[in-house]
Amino acid sequence: MTIDELIPSIVPLSHGEKIRLLQVVLQQLAQEESASAVPTIPANDDFEPQRFFGAAHQSRQEVDSYLASLRDGWN
Repeated sequence: MTIDELIPSIVPLSHGEKIRLLQVVLQQLAQEESASAVPTIPANDDFEPQRFFGAAHQSRQEVDSYLASLRDGWN
């Protein structure tokens, strides 16, 4: 069935029925999406905190001072 075939059936629906139809369609899309989702983390990849929280991350003090400098412009 195509969209063009469905539209004549949808037009006479009340606003509440149209919203319910949207909810059903979105729920089906979400279920299809979650069913097709593939985990992206390989099972044999060990977590290494040094690599995860490595040199690219700023210290909390640097982040706090940066945020404080941004707040100064708001006043």
